[in-house]
Amino acid sequence: MDVCQKKGPQALVFLLLVTGCLAPDSGQDMTSQSTSGPQSTQQTHQTRAPLNIDPAILQNRTFNEAPMFAEQVQQGKLPPVSERLPENPLVIVPIDDIGTYGGTLRRALTGDIVQTPGPSKTLNENLMGYERPFPRSIQLNLAEHYTYQDSGKIAIFKIRKGVKWSDGYPFTVDDILFWYYDMTFDDNARQNPFPPAGWMVDGKPMQFEKIDDHTLKISSPKPLGRVLQELSRELVAAPKHILSPLHPRYNPETNYDTFRRATTNAQMRLQPGLPRISAWVPTEWVHGQRIVYERNPYYWKIDTAGNQLPYADRIVFDVIQDPQVILLKFINGELDLIGRYTRIDMFPTLKTEEKKGKFKVRITGPNRGPAYHLNWDDPKPALREAFRNKNVRIALSHAINREEINEIVFHGLLEPSGYSFGPISPYFSPEAYKKYSEYDPDKARRLLDREGYRDTDGDGIRELKDGSRFELTIDFVHPGGMFNGQPVSELVADHWRSVGIKINLNGALRNIIVPRRYNSEYDVHYWGLEGPNDPLTYAIGWAVLAKNVPYWHQKAWDEGPDWLHEATKYVRLAMTTIDTLKLRTYMTRVRDLHTENVPIITIGSAYHVWGANTRLGNVPYENVADNAFLGWSRPVFHEQIFIKNKKSNVKP
Repeated sequence: MDVCQKKGPQALVFLLLVTGCLAPDSGQDMTSQSTSGPQSTQQTHQTRAPLNIDPAILQNRTFNEAPMFAEQVQQGKLPPVSERLPENPLVIVPIDDIGTYGGTLRRALTGDIVQTPGPSKTLNENLMGYERPFPRSIQLNLAEHYTYQDSGKIAIFKIRKGVKWSDGYPFTVDDILFWYYDMTFDDNARQNPFPPAGWMVDGKPMQFEKIDDHTLKISSPKPLGRVLQELSRELVAAPKHILSPLHPRYNPETNYDTFRRATTNAQMRLQPGLPRISAWVPTEWVHGQRIVYERNPYYWKIDTAGNQLPYADRIVFDVIQDPQVILLKFINGELDLIGRYTRIDMFPTLKTEEKKGKFKVRITGPNRGPAYHLNWDDPKPALREAFRNKNVRIALSHAINREEINEIVFHGLLEPSGYSFGPISPYFSPEAYKKYSEYDPDKARRLLDREGYRDTDGDGIRELKDGSRFELTIDFVHPGGMFNGQPVSELVADHWRSVGIKINLNGALRNIIVPRRYNSEYDVHYWGLEGPNDPLTYAIGWAVLAKNVPYWHQKAWDEGPDWLHEATKYVRLAMTTIDTLKLRTYMTRVRDLHTENVPIITIGSAYHVWGANTRLGNVPYENVADNAFLGWSRPVFHEQIFIKNKKSNVKP
């Protein structure tokens, strides 16, 4: 069967995201067909590029390459492009046109070390990948073929033969096993205290096995219902030929401290010298100023005319701490793309300036949105007790005037909602989506009174059960870019104060606020990129899959509540089935449990404002700015974007 057969209406295509394009569990082996054909962007408009590549180009390997590489080939510094590309390169249909080589794509980050997700999401590659620009399906990427066996308990992935790291060294299954066993599941080598829950089944890691250099076997005691999602996110490989000499398992003269220092997020994503598999590789990193990435001579994708991608020679990230300065530089034509730090309040300015013709504004969504995470393990026992009270949480939700927030902060570009699955989920329920979201401060006051949180001394502030004031602090990232943490929190603070709760605001840099979140040192944490989402793309936020998750209740493993453990049971069942009927039953139950118990206070689903300089070609018309699908950056599809004023030097 085809890996992902085309679906009809957009309302149905998200089923593919959760099922991974799997058929119902018939007990038979399930096989995806290998193909050298193109990956379509599924755009609604008609591309002018060829929809299919001429088979003769693949057969004769008559590929084209960037002039900077052609010159190096002539000088003997690089092998010919036909030798640098794999036997079966991935073919991409450009959004609009066959592009032209050359030039620099200009982006901005508000930091470098604390903003590694920006370059990571932009450049990420994996065995599989979400369809771009809109994640209608999961598609082949570094893998050219996969097969399910034993009713889905075994998955066999065939990697494109001839893919190379950016230094020309072969990319093989050994690099995957090194990442999995020597980095991710080596407790001494791993950067984080716990292994990622997505690779665990019943508390034990999935098994990775090498069949040959280009064939990977993944197995589990239960069906691998979520393995395709995991293989669509961060790269599940690392250059063993470079990193193994730093690992004590391979070199007894080194130590784990040395290895961990060499494999931090910043080192793996920003530091020049370490080979990558991405379209561009870092060649310069000036801390606090900029990161420069140049094209990878061994990048393994081509367009439908046989031109090796990417089109742009380099991508540069300038470090600009203030999102307003980023906006100004974009408007002035000094940056090519803006979207990672855009806020809705930038929309009027962008629309006004768009008339000058330097850029085009795009609005996509709604998908992710703002949410308030109550700390169920708050350091203050009386506040912790309040947060664990369902009626208190319902009261906090009803006390929020979402329509006011929508009009004042989001300029009408927010879809108010409660805490449930969002519209992109195949298990979306309009009724559940709106539950507890009605603005009703009187009801909020009655609920708080009923639960014993009253103002007994007449000072306008309710008391907690220990007699102290019902007082909490809202954490948010500031400056917050697209998070909108300050203006939203100022309004929510007024709403909650009006029902008798004292609110303090704590806005600080990301590298201060985020550690407080993961260290459980906060009362309420605002995050502008979450809200309604599909649980199986971020399961650790919806289930107790390890002793430290979900982060809003890190003690849930031992302390409950029962409904969350019940939801966890169904999430685990959903992650280990390939029967779509059972999957719907499980996920509907998860949705209802979370919706009814409202553990997080959601404001709604926001539209996302972003833009691109008019000098760029092949800028997508659609986008989904959701962390589950690698944020705004990955769907922008940078490797097929080109600079239009460059002289054509590619095959038409």
